[in-house]
Amino acid sequence: MKKTLFALASVTLFAWSLFASAADSAKVEFKGIPFGASQETLLKKFSDFKCAGGTCNLYVDTEAEKKCQENRGNDPKDIINIKRTLDCQREYRNQMRYGPAAVQAYIVKFEGDKLGYVSIIFHSNWYRDVRDALVEKFGSQADEKMETVQNRFGDNFENHMVTWKLGNDFVQIEERGAGIDSAAVRLVSGTFAGIDQEKMRRERAREAARDL
Repeated sequence: MKKTLFALASVTLFAWSLFASAADSAKVEFKGIPFGASQETLLKKFSDFKCAGGTCNLYVDTEAEKKCQENRGNDPKDIINIKRTLDCQREYRNQMRYGPAAVQAYIVKFEGDKLGYVSIIFHSNWYRDVRDALVEKFGSQADEKMETVQNRFGDNFENHMVTWKLGNDFVQIEERGAGIDSAAVRLVSGTFAGIDQEKMRRERAREAARDL
């Protein structure tokens, strides 16, 4: 009996160790680009990012409209050209999805030309699907909380946040309250100075300001 219990306990511990090591070993990276990579590496894979200083941005809808401009032709009533333009934009948006979500904007930050911070902004309709994908990748052991945020008019609203700490790095998903239909995922390297909580709060406020 003792041997049986010992065997069962051993199997349970072994299974748990596999689960834990799988969660611990999950690397935080942005679409295959690891923390510490250079701007050149990002632009080689995603040439549409616009960089200034240590920040690179991509506003997906704006870029889709610009890239598909030539499909419009001269006659704005030309149905064939309109369809071709819309198909072109849809294809580009699909290429630039983050997991299941159609993305509004990517914000990527570097320190000393090393990737350390990524923010992905999308409509809150995708929040649950993206959250489920993150749980699948990083496990269910995450810090979940509601945070009260005040906008510039003095109104308070609740943001729902889930954060994974993976070694020295962080992954966070946030759904904004007060009728702001946007959500965001943030990937933060432990070596990035932005890991400072106050700095992260200001960064979130700047992102949220786009929707006010």
